[in-house]
Amino acid sequence: MAGDALLESLRLALGRKKFQKPSTPPEPLLVVRNWTMEERLERFRAAFEEHGGALHVVSSEQEARTLVAELLAGREALASGAPVLAECGVLGLAGVQSGFTDPELLGNAAQTVRIGISSCYSLLAESGEVVLRFTPEEPRCISMGLPIWVIVASRRKLLANLDELLGLNPRSFESSSETALIAGSERQEIHLILI
Repeated sequence: MAGDALLESLRLALGRKKFQKPSTPPEPLLVVRNWTMEERLERFRAAFEEHGGALHVVSSEQEARTLVAELLAGREALASGAPVLAECGVLGLAGVQSGFTDPELLGNAAQTVRIGISSCYSLLAESGEVVLRFTPEEPRCISMGLPIWVIVASRRKLLANLDELLGLNPRSFESSSETALIAGSERQEIHLILI
């Protein structure tokens, strides 16, 4: 009857008596929201701007390129190898350096510029956070190491919350060193251009 003794000790630890039904479990903390794209955008805008970020919504890749050029104002920048940057023509802007394959050369270049341009893995509407996945195409020093960070992303990246993100592919987040949630910083000026 060792099993009965074990069950009795578990009941006591839970504060229950024999044959007592368990209480109703609490509601889940995270739930995927069925928000429209407009609702997601407005919730993201409010939370992102509360964290100190600046959201710029544009309707075309050409507008995104023009806005990045305005933000650069003739200054030099480092850009990641994100496909969206090539599609928008950002990599062809004067003063934009990209295509680093040697981490040491990238690190040296990062010491001479103040602006980093990259994309993101996704955006979380509920919290206003930017989700990054660090890869050779999206190095950490471009997004997190420079005083000004410009993010260019498609509206398709806008998810409701962390639950929706983890529901897409939970195994893809097994290595936390490759992933970061950014919700703004007092030390960094962040501009998000959403196409």
